[in-house]
Amino acid sequence: MILKKLFLFTLVFFLFVGAAHAYAKEYQAKKKAGNFEVEIRMDRDPPILGNNPVKIEIRDSGGKTVKDAKVLVNYYMPPMPRMAPMNYRTEAPLKGEQFLTTLRFIMSGPWYIVVIIERGGNPSSAKFYIQVP
Repeated sequence: MILKKLFLFTLVFFLFVGAAHAYAKEYQAKKKAGNFEVEIRMDRDPPILGNNPVKIEIRDSGGKTVKDAKVLVNYYMPPMPRMAPMNYRTEAPLKGEQFLTTLRFIMSGPWYIVVIIERGGNPSSAKFYIQVP
């Protein structure tokens, strides 16, 4: 009888966790970067410690998807006394109509994400703020 209850509890627990993950909120934000509109999305809001896949969409002033840019992502935690700087940079290659990368947050707290767009020799950037619990 105890094993049956334990099995039932375990089954209900995993069903609940699976359903909660399926309906988890996505992080999404838009900012202007010069003549571009930049949208970033992560599959979790709030993001987690560890790896967080990021999708970046860039549109020009006419609303057309930009595919011919080089995109870098600089993400960092504001400096704190007696702590080593946490400042990382990664490329975001184009896959279809989105630029994709993964950000690895190593500590809870505030983080800034700066999307740097280089197109035609003119760099533009958009800065986003997130809180990692």
